Amino acid sequence: MVFLHGVGGSHLIFYKQARLFKKNMNCLFINFPGHGKSKSLDGDYSYTAIVHKVIEVLDHLQISKCHLIGISLGTIIMNEFSRVAPERISSMILGGAVISWKPWTDFLFKLAYTIRHLVPYMLLYRIFAGILMPRRNHKYSREFFITAATKVGQPEFIKWADLLINAQTVFTKALDQANDIPKLYIMGAEDHVFLDGAKFAVSMESNSRLETIPQSGHVCNIDQAEAFNRLSLAFINQQAQINSNKTTA
Repeated sequence: MVFLHGVGGSHLIFYKQARLFKKNMNCLFINFPGHGKSKSLDGDYSYTAIVHKVIEVLDHLQISKCHLIGISLGTIIMNEFSRVAPERISSMILGGAVISWKPWTDFLFKLAYTIRHLVPYMLLYRIFAGILMPRRNHKYSREFFITAATKVGQPEFIKWADLLINAQTVFTKALDQANDIPKLYIMGAEDHVFLDGAKFAVSMESNSRLETIPQSGHVCNIDQAEAFNRLSLAFINQQAQINSNKTTA
């Protein structure tokens, strides 16, 4: 199981999953370039380049095929991965999936993008953390999100901002290249920016389904970790059973 985190964070966003999942399977936690202890990449970023860095790690560890689980930004990388190398993916669990967002949010994202060189990145980060996770019960995940981002720095933030402004095109491109990868979308019922995008994705993909978690916002693996873990493990076990039946058939 390969874990892919959100923008500004690190593998630590999965701290409520790590111990439980390690008991049940082999786990690999990847930090994207410029996150955690991973070095930044030279030049501009692209989703394909990030995917190839992930594949480099898998090749180094001789992992030919894996289950993917991601949160927020991690789900964008997963969709690009499914386009670039679908044969390397057994299944996908997309938490707080970023497929598309509402027009008013798009306006705010583009406004922030135009001033990204002029404004301290943490100010923008705090504003958008409040927009994405506005409720009182989102406070812990919101503060976790903000604290993690303080380690990224302005230059790295700008590189990822340049990439994220085109995030909505990734799913469309992946959809054009059909695959049969089983997918589970797990969304907070209060994820008011991204939930509709996940619903749209499921309506377009025959081999996917959506589970929504009550009283949870965008970072649903932290807001309601127990429910997230239960749904994820049930899905993985289901896929293992399906694969076992195929092998013995």
